[in-house]
Amino acid sequence: MTNSSKPGISLWSQTAIERTEYPALHDHHQADVTIIGAGFTGLRAGFELVSQGTNVMILDSQEPGFGASGRTGGQVNPMAHETPDQMRSKLGDVFGTRLSQAYINSADELFSVIKSNNLDCEPVQKGWIRAAHCRKAEKSLHSMQQGWAREGLDIEIIDTEELLRLSGSNSYRIGTLTKSAGCIHPLSYCRSMAKKISSMGGKIHGNTRVTSVVPEGNKWRVNFHDGSILSDWVLFCTNGYTDNVLAGLNKTFIPLVSLQAATKPLSNEQYKKILPEGHTIADTRRVIYYSRRDNRNRILLGSLGRTPECSLASDKRRLITAFKTVYPSISENDIEYFWGGRVAFTPDLLPHLHEPAPGILAGLGFNGRGVAMGSTMGRVMAQRVLGKASKDLDIPTTDLPRYRFSDAKSLAIGLVIPYLETRDRWDIKISGVA
Repeated sequence: MTNSSKPGISLWSQTAIERTEYPALHDHHQADVTIIGAGFTGLRAGFELVSQGTNVMILDSQEPGFGASGRTGGQVNPMAHETPDQMRSKLGDVFGTRLSQAYINSADELFSVIKSNNLDCEPVQKGWIRAAHCRKAEKSLHSMQQGWAREGLDIEIIDTEELLRLSGSNSYRIGTLTKSAGCIHPLSYCRSMAKKISSMGGKIHGNTRVTSVVPEGNKWRVNFHDGSILSDWVLFCTNGYTDNVLAGLNKTFIPLVSLQAATKPLSNEQYKKILPEGHTIADTRRVIYYSRRDNRNRILLGSLGRTPECSLASDKRRLITAFKTVYPSISENDIEYFWGGRVAFTPDLLPHLHEPAPGILAGLGFNGRGVAMGSTMGRVMAQRVLGKASKDLDIPTTDLPRYRFSDAKSLAIGLVIPYLETRDRWDIKISGVA
């Protein structure tokens, strides 16, 4: 890390649209719906509900976009980690097919919301490259392309020459191109969406940490430091920042950290060689490398790590190594920002919509695809509140799962990244680089 770098400060926080202050909530109130969490999911749910005249109050312990929603790489990727057939094997034909279609439509859906509401978030819909990091991964990449193409996703295999032209990296041999994908400025999106909701009459309050949610008659009392909200519905939209207010919810997923690094503004000559047509890219590593441009001559690259502030030397070194591997023309001295955020991975690699009691919904577990699917989840949650039957939703509603990760999971998580990195290196050693 260079002396001029900014550890723990995200590029997005320095370049986002102007921040709006949302004051803490006090005293006692009533609403139709209380939403906990003002990230992609909570904001989309709030937007859909306010659009239908619902009295909505959105609470966040910090501010809109403070969590991983405002710290993510901003890639809008419309594809799950498994094929549609694999999803059907887990969810059955009906919900497996619906969820597959929800993934396929998720990018176009988000960009449509952005365009129709003039959200100020620098949207770019030029496509997403997914590249095989080793020969072994090429077979899996072909299977994913075939499975999703059969389902209707516009995804194709690109060969070495085209991959090099579109990515600017000679680290990969083959990849897939998903044309409907793209990227946004994630924190600007959250701030712009929050302003839109407020202009429509929705109420948003920051610095309001919920301490408990308890039944009161056929409603729910949402308690915070010096007040409460009585509402018909409570929506938990906290993903990787989930606590134990809804008992057991924070033990239904693995909280991993998505790391980011961003360069200083590069020369036009250097910048135009990397992702020259505005695509995003990610590879098939278990400890993934993913990258994109901003529109200020910077290149961003992300991976997985351990500290949301990117404070460990091993976290910074991983990002520096990733840059050297994918874009060796970028030196350590070119990197200006290091940061991260907590994301939620589920054991089945699928998003989860829980309805543990009438009037309670929790949507989380986007497994690194939260920009697109987090927004889709918000729309689905709003549909449920507005009266759509569970059996007709794109995502099945379930009780909280029976499995629970132990309270010692933080120790285990510390071992996950080194273990996965070892497996990535072993794959390359056995099967060869891509």
